[in-house]
Amino acid sequence: MPGGLHPPLSVIESWPAPNTVNPESHGPAAIVVAAVFGGIAFVTVVVRLYARCIIQHQGGIDDILIALALLPTLGLIIAVPIGTEVYGEKHHTWDNSVAMLIGERKVAAASELFYVLASGLIKASVLLFYRRMSQRTVSPRFRALIWVSIGSVAAYSLAFVLALFLSCRPLRAFWRQIDPVWDLTHTYHCYNEGAHLIAATSISLAQDLLATTLPAVFCIRLHMRRRQKVALTAVFSVGYLTAVIAGIRIYFLWRMFYASYDGSWMAWYCWVLALLEVALAATSASLPAVKVFFRWYNVPSSLAGKIRSLKHSNSHSTPTEQLRSAIPRPRDRQSGDTDQYLVTVEAGAGMELESFSSPGSERDEAHKATSEKT
Repeated sequence: MPGGLHPPLSVIESWPAPNTVNPESHGPAAIVVAAVFGGIAFVTVVVRLYARCIIQHQGGIDDILIALALLPTLGLIIAVPIGTEVYGEKHHTWDNSVAMLIGERKVAAASELFYVLASGLIKASVLLFYRRMSQRTVSPRFRALIWVSIGSVAAYSLAFVLALFLSCRPLRAFWRQIDPVWDLTHTYHCYNEGAHLIAATSISLAQDLLATTLPAVFCIRLHMRRRQKVALTAVFSVGYLTAVIAGIRIYFLWRMFYASYDGSWMAWYCWVLALLEVALAATSASLPAVKVFFRWYNVPSSLAGKIRSLKHSNSHSTPTEQLRSAIPRPRDRQSGDTDQYLVTVEAGAGMELESFSSPGSERDEAHKATSEKT
Protein backbone atom coordinates (compact mmCIF):
# COMPACT_ATOMS: atom_id res chain seq x y z
CA MET A 1 0.00 0.00 0.00
CA PRO A 2 1.58 3.34 -1.04
CA GLY A 3 2.32 6.03 1.50
CA GLY A 4 4.89 7.01 4.09
CA LEU A 5 7.92 9.20 4.62
CA HIS A 6 9.97 7.84 1.72
CA PRO A 7 8.26 8.48 -1.62
CA PRO A 8 9.81 6.65 -4.58
CA LEU A 9 11.46 8.64 -7.33
CA SER A 10 8.49 8.15 -9.65
CA VAL A 11 6.20 9.82 -7.10
CA ILE A 12 8.59 12.74 -6.55
CA GLU A 13 8.79 13.31 -10.30
CA SER A 14 4.99 13.50 -10.47
CA TRP A 15 4.81 16.31 -7.92
CA PRO A 16 4.23 19.86 -9.18
CA ALA A 17 6.99 22.45 -9.03
CA PRO A 18 7.47 24.01 -5.56
CA ASN A 19 5.31 27.06 -4.96
CA THR A 20 7.14 29.42 -2.62
CA VAL A 21 4.95 32.47 -3.35
CA ASN A 22 1.38 31.48 -2.50
CA PRO A 23 1.30 27.73 -1.76
CA GLU A 24 -1.90 25.93 -0.89
CA SER A 25 -2.39 26.11 2.85
CA HIS A 26 -4.59 24.85 5.66
CA GLY A 27 -4.78 28.39 6.96
CA PRO A 28 -4.50 29.57 10.58
CA ALA A 29 -6.79 26.86 12.00
CA ALA A 30 -3.99 25.36 14.11
CA ILE A 31 -3.39 28.70 15.84
CA VAL A 32 -7.13 29.12 16.45
CA VAL A 33 -7.48 25.63 17.96
CA ALA A 34 -4.43 26.17 20.16
CA ALA A 35 -5.60 29.57 21.36
CA VAL A 36 -9.28 28.75 21.93
CA PHE A 37 -9.34 25.16 23.14
CA GLY A 38 -5.90 25.33 24.73
CA GLY A 39 -6.89 28.50 26.57
CA ILE A 40 -10.15 26.95 27.78
CA ALA A 41 -8.29 23.87 29.02
CA PHE A 42 -5.69 25.95 30.86
CA VAL A 43 -8.28 28.17 32.57
CA THR A 44 -10.48 25.20 33.47
CA VAL A 45 -7.61 23.32 35.11
CA VAL A 46 -6.53 26.43 37.05
CA VAL A 47 -10.11 26.95 38.29
CA ARG A 48 -10.27 23.28 39.27
CA LEU A 49 -7.05 23.56 41.31
CA TYR A 50 -8.35 26.72 42.99
CA ALA A 51 -11.65 25.06 43.88
CA ARG A 52 -10.04 21.89 45.20
CA CYS A 53 -7.04 23.38 47.01
CA ILE A 54 -8.20 26.85 48.09
CA ILE A 55 -11.97 26.57 48.50
CA GLN A 56 -12.32 22.96 49.65
CA HIS A 57 -8.81 22.48 51.09
CA GLN A 58 -8.98 18.90 49.79
CA GLY A 59 -6.38 18.67 47.04
CA GLY A 60 -5.40 15.12 46.21
CA ILE A 61 -3.09 13.11 43.98
CA ASP A 62 -5.53 13.50 41.10
CA ASP A 63 -5.13 17.28 41.35
CA ILE A 64 -1.34 16.95 41.40
CA LEU A 65 -1.46 14.85 38.22
CA ILE A 66 -3.77 17.27 36.39
CA ALA A 67 -1.43 20.11 37.39
CA LEU A 68 1.55 18.16 36.02
CA ALA A 69 -0.44 17.48 32.84
CA LEU A 70 -0.55 21.23 32.22
CA LEU A 71 3.18 21.18 31.34
CA PRO A 72 3.03 18.75 28.37
CA THR A 73 -0.34 20.21 27.39
CA LEU A 74 1.21 23.67 27.15
CA GLY A 75 4.10 22.09 25.25
CA LEU A 76 1.65 20.65 22.71
CA ILE A 77 -0.21 23.98 22.50
CA ILE A 78 3.09 25.66 21.57
CA ALA A 79 4.58 22.89 19.40
CA VAL A 80 1.64 22.39 17.04
CA PRO A 81 1.45 26.02 15.82
CA ILE A 82 5.25 26.09 15.48
CA GLY A 83 5.11 23.03 13.27
CA THR A 84 2.37 24.48 11.11
CA GLU A 85 3.48 28.12 10.88
CA VAL A 86 7.28 27.89 11.04
CA TYR A 87 8.12 24.54 9.49
CA GLY A 88 5.50 24.36 6.76
CA GLU A 89 3.29 21.62 8.19
CA LYS A 90 0.25 23.40 6.77
CA HIS A 91 1.67 23.15 3.21
CA HIS A 92 2.14 20.25 0.82
CA THR A 93 5.40 18.35 1.01
CA TRP A 94 6.50 19.51 -2.45
CA ASP A 95 6.11 23.16 -1.40
CA ASN A 96 8.54 22.76 1.54
CA SER A 97 12.32 22.69 1.50
CA VAL A 98 14.24 19.75 2.97
CA ALA A 99 15.42 21.94 5.86
CA MET A 100 11.82 22.80 6.75
CA LEU A 101 10.77 19.15 6.58
CA ILE A 102 13.63 18.19 8.93
CA GLY A 103 12.52 20.89 11.36
CA GLU A 104 8.94 19.67 11.12
CA ARG A 105 10.08 16.16 12.06
CA LYS A 106 11.88 17.49 15.14
CA VAL A 107 8.74 19.30 16.23
CA ALA A 108 6.74 16.12 15.54
CA ALA A 109 9.01 14.17 17.92
CA ALA A 110 8.43 16.75 20.65
CA SER A 111 4.68 16.80 19.96
CA GLU A 112 4.48 13.02 20.20
CA LEU A 113 6.21 13.10 23.59
CA PHE A 114 3.90 15.87 24.83
CA TYR A 115 0.83 14.00 23.58
CA VAL A 116 1.69 10.73 25.36
CA LEU A 117 2.60 12.44 28.65
CA ALA A 118 -0.40 14.78 28.68
CA SER A 119 -2.98 12.14 27.78
CA GLY A 120 -1.51 9.65 30.27
CA LEU A 121 -1.47 12.12 33.17
CA ILE A 122 -5.01 13.33 32.44
CA LYS A 123 -6.41 9.79 32.29
CA ALA A 124 -4.62 8.82 35.51
CA SER A 125 -6.00 11.94 37.20
CA VAL A 126 -9.56 11.09 36.15
CA LEU A 127 -9.24 7.49 37.33
CA LEU A 128 -7.75 8.54 40.67
CA PHE A 129 -10.65 10.94 41.08
CA TYR A 130 -13.07 8.02 40.63
CA ARG A 131 -11.08 5.95 43.14
CA ARG A 132 -11.18 8.70 45.75
CA MET A 133 -14.90 9.36 45.27
CA SER A 134 -15.94 5.70 45.23
CA GLN A 135 -14.19 4.27 48.28
CA ARG A 136 -17.44 4.07 50.26
CA THR A 137 -20.02 3.97 47.52
CA VAL A 138 -19.10 1.12 45.16
CA SER A 139 -18.00 -2.49 45.38
CA PRO A 140 -14.37 -3.62 45.75
CA ARG A 141 -14.62 -5.10 42.25
CA PHE A 142 -15.30 -1.66 40.79
CA ARG A 143 -12.35 -0.18 42.68
CA ALA A 144 -10.15 -3.02 41.44
CA LEU A 145 -11.19 -2.15 37.89
CA ILE A 146 -10.11 1.43 38.51
CA TRP A 147 -6.68 0.29 39.74
CA VAL A 148 -6.27 -1.97 36.70
CA SER A 149 -7.13 0.98 34.46
CA ILE A 150 -4.61 3.19 36.24
CA GLY A 151 -1.95 0.52 35.78
CA SER A 152 -2.74 0.22 32.08
CA VAL A 153 -2.45 3.99 31.63
CA ALA A 154 0.92 4.05 33.42
CA ALA A 155 2.20 1.13 31.34
CA TYR A 156 0.94 2.73 28.12
CA SER A 157 2.65 6.03 28.86
CA LEU A 158 5.96 4.45 29.84
CA ALA A 159 6.01 2.06 26.87
CA PHE A 160 5.35 4.70 24.24
CA VAL A 161 7.75 7.24 25.75
CA LEU A 162 10.51 4.61 25.63
CA ALA A 163 9.46 3.62 22.12
CA LEU A 164 9.87 7.21 20.97
CA PHE A 165 13.46 7.47 22.26
CA LEU A 166 14.33 4.02 20.93
CA SER A 167 12.54 4.56 17.64
CA CYS A 168 15.64 5.11 15.53
CA ARG A 169 19.29 4.16 15.84
CA PRO A 170 20.87 6.67 15.75
CA LEU A 171 18.14 8.89 17.17
CA ARG A 172 18.80 11.72 14.70
CA ALA A 173 17.60 9.42 11.95
CA PHE A 174 14.08 10.13 13.19
CA TRP A 175 14.21 13.55 11.53
CA ARG A 176 17.11 13.18 9.11
CA GLN A 177 15.53 10.29 7.22
CA ILE A 178 13.23 12.80 5.53
CA ASP A 179 16.28 14.06 3.58
CA PRO A 180 16.60 11.85 0.44
CA VAL A 181 20.36 12.44 0.21
CA TRP A 182 20.99 11.58 3.86
CA ASP A 183 18.67 8.58 3.56
CA LEU A 184 20.74 7.14 0.68
CA THR A 185 24.17 7.85 2.18
CA HIS A 186 23.66 6.69 5.79
CA THR A 187 22.88 3.41 7.51
CA TYR A 188 20.21 3.52 10.17
CA HIS A 189 17.31 1.54 11.54
CA CYS A 190 13.88 2.91 12.52
CA TYR A 191 10.76 1.25 13.82
CA ASN A 192 7.42 1.19 11.99
CA GLU A 193 6.30 4.69 12.95
CA GLY A 194 2.88 4.41 11.35
CA ALA A 195 2.00 1.24 13.25
CA HIS A 196 3.36 2.77 16.46
CA LEU A 197 1.24 5.94 16.20
CA ILE A 198 -1.92 4.08 15.18
CA ALA A 199 -1.46 1.61 18.06
CA ALA A 200 -0.82 4.43 20.56
CA THR A 201 -3.90 6.36 19.44
CA SER A 202 -6.07 3.21 19.43
CA ILE A 203 -5.06 2.33 22.99
CA SER A 204 -5.66 5.93 24.04
CA LEU A 205 -9.13 5.76 22.44
CA ALA A 206 -9.98 2.58 24.39
CA GLN A 207 -8.80 4.19 27.63
CA ASP A 208 -10.88 7.29 26.88
CA LEU A 209 -13.98 5.13 26.45
CA LEU A 210 -13.32 3.31 29.72
CA ALA A 211 -12.53 6.46 31.68
CA THR A 212 -15.71 8.11 30.38
CA THR A 213 -17.98 5.09 30.91
CA LEU A 214 -16.93 4.48 34.52
CA PRO A 215 -18.84 7.55 35.84
CA ALA A 216 -22.11 6.07 34.56
CA VAL A 217 -21.59 3.11 36.89
CA PHE A 218 -20.26 5.36 39.63
CA CYS A 219 -23.21 7.79 39.52
CA ILE A 220 -25.71 4.94 39.89
CA ARG A 221 -24.20 4.21 43.32
CA LEU A 222 -24.29 7.81 44.53
CA HIS A 223 -27.07 8.88 46.89
CA MET A 224 -28.44 11.91 45.09
CA ARG A 225 -31.49 12.94 43.16
CA ARG A 226 -31.93 11.68 39.62
CA ARG A 227 -31.60 15.16 38.15
CA GLN A 228 -28.24 15.59 39.84
CA LYS A 229 -27.10 12.18 38.61
CA VAL A 230 -28.03 13.09 35.06
CA ALA A 231 -26.22 16.43 35.32
CA LEU A 232 -23.06 14.83 36.72
CA THR A 233 -23.07 12.11 34.08
CA ALA A 234 -23.53 14.72 31.34
CA VAL A 235 -20.46 16.58 32.60
CA PHE A 236 -18.28 13.50 32.38
CA SER A 237 -19.79 12.45 29.03
CA VAL A 238 -17.95 15.33 27.39
CA GLY A 239 -15.04 12.87 27.47
CA TYR A 240 -16.69 10.88 24.67
CA LEU A 241 -15.72 13.70 22.33
CA THR A 242 -12.07 12.83 22.89
CA ALA A 243 -12.74 9.26 21.80
CA VAL A 244 -14.46 10.49 18.63
CA ILE A 245 -11.52 12.79 17.86
CA ALA A 246 -9.07 9.94 18.48
CA GLY A 247 -10.98 7.80 15.99
CA ILE A 248 -10.78 10.55 13.34
CA ARG A 249 -7.07 10.94 14.06
CA ILE A 250 -6.49 7.23 13.44
CA TYR A 251 -7.94 7.69 9.96
CA PHE A 252 -5.54 10.51 9.11
CA LEU A 253 -2.60 8.59 10.55
CA TRP A 254 -3.48 5.75 8.22
CA ARG A 255 -3.73 8.19 5.33
CA MET A 256 -0.37 9.70 6.19
CA PHE A 257 1.64 6.47 6.43
CA TYR A 258 -0.25 4.06 4.19
CA ALA A 259 -2.20 6.04 1.59
CA SER A 260 -0.30 9.24 0.82
CA TYR A 261 3.28 10.44 0.45
CA ASP A 262 2.21 14.00 1.24
CA GLY A 263 3.49 13.77 4.82
CA SER A 264 3.44 17.40 5.93
CA TRP A 265 -0.10 17.99 4.63
CA MET A 266 -1.48 14.93 6.43
CA ALA A 267 0.56 15.56 9.58
CA TRP A 268 -1.32 18.84 10.00
CA TYR A 269 -4.59 16.95 10.53
CA CYS A 270 -2.97 14.49 12.93
CA TRP A 271 -1.41 17.05 15.25
CA VAL A 272 -4.30 19.52 15.27
CA LEU A 273 -6.61 16.65 16.24
CA ALA A 274 -4.12 15.49 18.89
CA LEU A 275 -4.09 18.98 20.39
CA LEU A 276 -7.88 19.16 20.34
CA GLU A 277 -8.12 15.72 21.97
CA VAL A 278 -5.78 16.61 24.85
CA ALA A 279 -7.41 20.02 25.43
CA LEU A 280 -10.91 18.55 25.61
CA ALA A 281 -9.70 15.75 27.91
CA ALA A 282 -8.17 18.26 30.33
CA THR A 283 -11.33 20.39 30.20
CA SER A 284 -13.77 17.54 30.81
CA ALA A 285 -11.61 16.17 33.64
CA SER A 286 -11.89 19.49 35.47
CA LEU A 287 -15.55 20.36 34.89
CA PRO A 288 -16.90 18.85 38.17
CA ALA A 289 -14.58 21.04 40.24
CA VAL A 290 -15.47 24.06 38.09
CA LYS A 291 -19.09 23.46 39.03
CA VAL A 292 -18.05 23.50 42.69
CA PHE A 293 -16.26 26.82 42.06
CA PHE A 294 -19.34 28.53 40.65
CA ARG A 295 -21.69 26.98 43.21
CA TRP A 296 -19.46 28.29 45.98
CA TYR A 297 -19.48 31.87 44.74
CA ASN A 298 -23.24 31.78 44.26
CA VAL A 299 -23.63 31.22 48.01
CA PRO A 300 -24.20 34.49 49.96
CA SER A 301 -21.05 35.80 51.60
CA SER A 302 -22.42 35.40 55.14
CA LEU A 303 -23.17 31.72 54.53
CA ALA A 304 -19.82 31.15 52.81
CA GLY A 305 -18.05 32.58 55.87
CA LYS A 306 -19.87 30.16 58.16
CA ILE A 307 -18.96 27.22 55.93
CA ARG A 308 -15.31 28.24 55.80
CA SER A 309 -15.19 28.49 59.60
CA LEU A 310 -16.84 25.11 59.97
CA LYS A 311 -14.30 23.48 57.65
CA HIS A 312 -11.56 24.52 60.09
CA SER A 313 -13.46 23.63 63.28
CA ASN A 314 -12.70 20.60 65.45
CA SER A 315 -16.31 19.48 65.67
CA HIS A 316 -16.91 15.72 65.70
CA SER A 317 -20.00 16.01 63.56
CA THR A 318 -19.96 15.03 59.92
CA PRO A 319 -19.35 17.65 57.19
CA THR A 320 -22.94 17.28 56.06
CA GLU A 321 -24.24 17.96 59.58
CA GLN A 322 -21.92 20.96 59.90
CA LEU A 323 -23.18 22.47 56.66
CA ARG A 324 -26.79 21.74 57.56
CA SER A 325 -26.35 23.67 60.81
CA ALA A 326 -24.84 26.59 58.88
CA ILE A 327 -27.83 26.93 56.56
CA PRO A 328 -30.54 29.19 57.98
CA ARG A 329 -33.88 27.53 58.52
CA PRO A 330 -36.60 28.40 55.95
CA ARG A 331 -38.45 30.70 58.36
CA ASP A 332 -35.27 32.76 58.89
CA ARG A 333 -34.73 33.54 55.22
CA GLN A 334 -35.84 36.67 53.52
CA SER A 335 -38.00 36.44 50.43
CA GLY A 336 -35.22 37.74 48.21
CA ASP A 337 -32.69 35.02 49.14
CA THR A 338 -31.41 32.48 46.69
CA ASP A 339 -34.01 29.86 45.80
CA GLN A 340 -31.69 26.91 46.29
CA TYR A 341 -28.31 26.21 47.85
CA LEU A 342 -26.29 23.32 46.49
CA VAL A 343 -23.16 22.52 48.42
CA THR A 344 -20.77 19.74 47.49
CA VAL A 345 -19.39 17.91 50.49
CA GLU A 346 -16.62 15.37 50.32
CA ALA A 347 -16.97 13.31 53.48
CA GLY A 348 -13.98 11.04 53.87
CA ALA A 349 -13.46 9.69 50.37
CA GLY A 350 -17.13 9.73 49.29
CA MET A 351 -19.24 12.51 47.83
CA GLU A 352 -22.63 13.68 49.03
CA LEU A 353 -24.65 16.32 47.25
CA GLU A 354 -26.97 17.99 49.72
CA SER A 355 -29.76 20.28 48.55
CA PHE A 356 -31.08 22.97 50.86
CA SER A 357 -34.28 24.46 49.41
CA SER A 358 -36.27 27.56 50.18
CA PRO A 359 -39.90 27.63 51.47
CA GLY A 360 -42.35 25.84 49.21
CA SER A 361 -39.93 23.13 48.11
CA GLU A 362 -40.71 19.45 48.54
CA ARG A 363 -38.03 19.03 51.19
CA ASP A 364 -39.42 21.84 53.35
CA GLU A 365 -42.97 20.56 52.98
CA ALA A 366 -41.87 17.10 54.08
CA HIS A 367 -40.03 18.60 57.05
CA LYS A 368 -43.09 20.65 58.03
CA ALA A 369 -45.36 17.62 57.81
CA THR A 370 -43.03 15.60 60.02
CA SER A 371 -42.87 18.40 62.57
CA GLU A 372 -46.66 18.66 62.73
CA LYS A 373 -47.02 14.93 63.28
CA THR A 374 -44.49 15.11 66.11
